[in-house]
Amino acid sequence: MIKEIRQLAWKRFNIITASIGDIQGRFILTIFYFSILVPFGLLSRRSSASFDKQPTDSWIERDPVASDLESARRQS
Repeated sequence: MIKEIRQLAWKRFNIITASIGDIQGRFILTIFYFSILVPFGLLSRRSSASFDKQPTDSWIERDPVASDLESARRQS
């Protein structure tokens, strides 16, 4: 009888603590978002003028390669 009551109490305790943990986790993530990520995003948007440069291409122009069997054998 006592064991059954203890098991029931433990199951209910787990349900309650899981919901409290869920609420606490959402609260902590919300605080983290508004105290760290939002100011960082605003500062980076404000100072993004130096990052607006167009990147240069890194491709190297090469001559076309023939697609016959003998050319494929010479690759190695």
